[in-house]
Amino acid sequence: MNARQLGREAQRLDGELASFLDDSARQHLWEISHQTLLDVEALPKDQPRTGLVLGYVQSGKTTAMTALMAAAVDSGYQIVIALLGTTNILLSQNAGRITKYLGIDTRSDYAWVGMSNPKGAAATKEITEWLTKKRSLFIPALKHKGRIADLAATLRQVTPLSDVKVLVVDDEADQSSLNTEVRKGTESRVYAAIDDLRDALPQHAFIQFTATPYAPLLLQPDDPLFPRSVQFLQPGKGYTGGREFFVDHQASVVRYIPAGDEQAATRLPIELPTSLRAAVWSFIIGSAAMLESISDSAPISMLIHSSHRNDVQERYHFLLGREIRALQLMVSNAESFERLPPAAHQEHERLLRLGVPPIDCARLLDRIRYVLSEIKLWLLNSVTAIKKVDWNVSPIHMLVGGNKLDRGFTVEGLTVTYMNRPASDQLDTVEQRARAFGYRSEFLPFCQFFGSARTVKMLRELVFTEYDLRAQLQDYISEGRSVADWAEEIGLLIPGGAKPTRDAVVRELSRNQFGWHQLRRPTVTAEAIDRNWALCSDLGLLSAPVRDYGRLSFRTLQLSTQAALESLLLGWYLESYSPDWRREELQRAFERASQMQKEIDVVLMEQGAGTSTASPRLRKWTDQEGFINLFQGRDVSAKAGQPYYSGDRELAISAERMIIQVHRVVRRGHDDDSRLLTLALHLGDRQIVARSTT
Repeated sequence: MNARQLGREAQRLDGELASFLDDSARQHLWEISHQTLLDVEALPKDQPRTGLVLGYVQSGKTTAMTALMAAAVDSGYQIVIALLGTTNILLSQNAGRITKYLGIDTRSDYAWVGMSNPKGAAATKEITEWLTKKRSLFIPALKHKGRIADLAATLRQVTPLSDVKVLVVDDEADQSSLNTEVRKGTESRVYAAIDDLRDALPQHAFIQFTATPYAPLLLQPDDPLFPRSVQFLQPGKGYTGGREFFVDHQASVVRYIPAGDEQAATRLPIELPTSLRAAVWSFIIGSAAMLESISDSAPISMLIHSSHRNDVQERYHFLLGREIRALQLMVSNAESFERLPPAAHQEHERLLRLGVPPIDCARLLDRIRYVLSEIKLWLLNSVTAIKKVDWNVSPIHMLVGGNKLDRGFTVEGLTVTYMNRPASDQLDTVEQRARAFGYRSEFLPFCQFFGSARTVKMLRELVFTEYDLRAQLQDYISEGRSVADWAEEIGLLIPGGAKPTRDAVVRELSRNQFGWHQLRRPTVTAEAIDRNWALCSDLGLLSAPVRDYGRLSFRTLQLSTQAALESLLLGWYLESYSPDWRREELQRAFERASQMQKEIDVVLMEQGAGTSTASPRLRKWTDQEGFINLFQGRDVSAKAGQPYYSGDRELAISAERMIIQVHRVVRRGHDDDSRLLTLALHLGDRQIVARSTT
């Protein structure tokens, strides 16, 4: 969709977004916005018009929400209600950004009117008048029972509201909105208020935004907040998220905190943990180097997350203040950089190994003194304290906090995170707690994440959960299946010992079996293509006999499972992470399963197998997830007396059998080498968390 196809509001906003988003990113936003509206409007009339836009943590969801609002107004929606936070400060921040983007307070074309907390007969009359004058209304609302109830009561009196299309946007939709009394058979207050609001709106679309959708996707299908459609936001260029931190660059980013430095739940710290002192030096040296090598790097921040308890946070704040004062005195008296402690030199050497340009030692010492003199230490354990944060008072910030920083609050320029709080077993909580996402890729050499082995493991596994969810769900939707089908039949692949969300908002979950793994993001370099093609040729797969699989036939080679593991799976050339392709785990699972299956079929999946015109398949591709819907589905219908193809997934014959598929496939819209190969592996049965059907 190009700019000429956009409506008036979208065209205006597109011009605003052009100052910080490139053409492809804006194009993606408009495609997602329009498709989201089309999806919910196409739902059967007996289903709630609930859709979900799935983003990544710190990936620009507010911008996407604003684009959806503009597109909705261009499509005839006249009221936009935005549920933007559980605190007034979050409501104010988010509403302020949206108001600015849409130009509500600055435009002179009288297109928009903003209304805060409309309540009572006067507000009803005002809304009616604005609607009569064809104004678009923007109503930000707090996720609070009373505020939402007042809004519903006010709108019920607007006449005639039956002809007015309303968009309701729910930010952080997995928090506060959901029914926390579902297991008791009753309704929590905010959930009931949202249901009442929707009941007051004859024509409305309810669109959820979140990066942690585990709870909404596992709701019962009759829940009005269960999303009937899903759209997937792609992050812009330069986004750094969980994959970059905990998979691709784990060796240079992650620093493990010793078990003894993990903060106990009931004990106040007497002194700073040794690992926190190291983290402080990492932040100081990194900040000094950033200020020298990246001109617009400020503000630069460090986050210390030790506990949910205010008294523990206060003690850390006190100890850090004392530590900073001691470092200021020590560095001011240092005659040269060489006189600084070994920790300073170790951090400097680490940066040099990562390719950060060297800095003259005298200049570096000056920068370190400047960083220490400018550090602003914040204690953020209350809404009032968060409201006072001013990023413009200093270029360097250290923040001590806990639960108040989990959601919504953006830590500007975060480079070093120190998290010695014991890991939660709840996935959405852990993911939202780690605010170290979303920053410019050029900051990556300066980024450090200090955490316990358990915390790091959970965050690393969350990467696989997140990408697997997106890839599997996109596959299902592209095959014409429903979100409800996915929730029951596919579900979430989660780490051992974890649960997807809090027990209070979902009913009993089931353990379903999961068998297929796909290498969706193969390395597409010439070297990788040559090596993998040669590997398959040496195995004899490219000249293997053609086997009949119904309407389609494919070259099929039978190998011992040991040979398949050693020659094919371990020999496959792959440079980076791919969703659902955890190489070490797959190797271990394959070895265990091979004890029950000594031979395995390896199938070359291509068009026209065994003929002179054999060619690769063509598939959709995204940079984050790789190939979308790699598998070909079953034939739509069977005709008597004619061969029938049951689909790629069914070549394993049974759930217990292992099989390896080598897919010859190219990316739609790319000029790929026709020898590009990738893998799909069926390991037999595997446990996943899915919605219970009982």
